[in-house]
Amino acid sequence: MIYFLLGSCLGSFLCVIAERIPIKQPFIISRSHCVHCERTLKFWEMIPIFSFLLLNFRCRTCHKKIPMTYFVTEILYGLIFVFSFKQSTTIECIITLSWLTIALLLSLTDVFYLIIEPKIFYPAHFILIALLLYADTHFYWESLLLYLIICSIIVLFLRNSMGMGDLLLLLFWVPWFTPIEMAQFLFFASFTTLIAYCFISFITSQEIKTLKLPFVPFLSLSLFIIHFL
Repeated sequence: MIYFLLGSCLGSFLCVIAERIPIKQPFIISRSHCVHCERTLKFWEMIPIFSFLLLNFRCRTCHKKIPMTYFVTEILYGLIFVFSFKQSTTIECIITLSWLTIALLLSLTDVFYLIIEPKIFYPAHFILIALLLYADTHFYWESLLLYLIICSIIVLFLRNSMGMGDLLLLLFWVPWFTPIEMAQFLFFASFTTLIAYCFISFITSQEIKTLKLPFVPFLSLSLFIIHFL
């Protein structure tokens, strides 16, 4: 429970980071505020999870709905904390928490702005790779080679199907998967994205050609299920 509550508190902060860094707003010294009326929030309005329930998911002043992304992120990161600290060794705990934190942060920037924020992406992945190398995690050259072939095909023939940021993210992740894991990872991410596309298109009556979905959340879900479970 302690790990979950701590993770929930930090999950709220991750939302602030993901929301403000891409638009160059301060995220450390600036107070939290309503995204609609920009009123500075009281301390009791920032209690993870419980404040959303007490306020009925609406701002106390303007009564507009608070984005569900914050609520879901607080729960998710609480669960990530619990899962990470259940790993058998300290280094596994650190790697799991770091990798899933990066995945969640980049998922949030993709949800908010449909981008992979470079200011988050590069420093975070250099730290992650340093941890993986320190732990002597196996690097699968065959997975990297296979991914480069797939990536070349996508760039040549399916350029509009994936963003370059998504391809770059995969370049950092897949060399640490076995070839079988990589195939499962890419299949699961693509399959869940396709289901989401069809479902959202159906309930909104929006054409799939004009529908844009962030892909990083599906990659992150696939990472967790295929690599960590």
